[in-house]
Amino acid sequence: MKYRILLPALLAALAIPAFVHADDDEAAELKEQPAAVQKTAHEEVGKNEIEEVEPSYEEGQHATEVEYTENGKKMAVVIAKDGTLIQKEHRMSPSEAPDAIQKAVAAFYPDAKITHLKEVTRKEATFFEISVRGGGKSHQLKLDASGNAVK
Repeated sequence: MKYRILLPALLAALAIPAFVHADDDEAAELKEQPAAVQKTAHEEVGKNEIEEVEPSYEEGQHATEVEYTENGKKMAVVIAKDGTLIQKEHRMSPSEAPDAIQKAVAAFYPDAKITHLKEVTRKEATFFEISVRGGGKSHQLKLDASGNAVK
């Protein structure tokens, strides 16, 4: 009789998958990328913990985006399949928007609020990619540090 009770419990316990740390999964995902992508990711991320690895599409090419935190800042790098660093991103909260960016957004869309904000460094240029929502519509802006539109 004891075995009839223990057997279902044992089978249930065996059916539960082993816990795998999320960062281990991300490290494994990075190892599935081309060697050149791995090399650039490790150079850029350094000793910071990789939080997410996902496919991306930037500048007309398939790429890999690697997210991490550096000195308390949410960061990401986008890397081409050949290992070329396409861009580095600092993901900011809307409240961190510099004054020039806040003023420019208000000029473009007076009733809108910033919903997403990131500072992007691509090659030698740095700009802000901003998502705003107002009047029931969403808008995307690219602005330089002075608040001027960037193409």
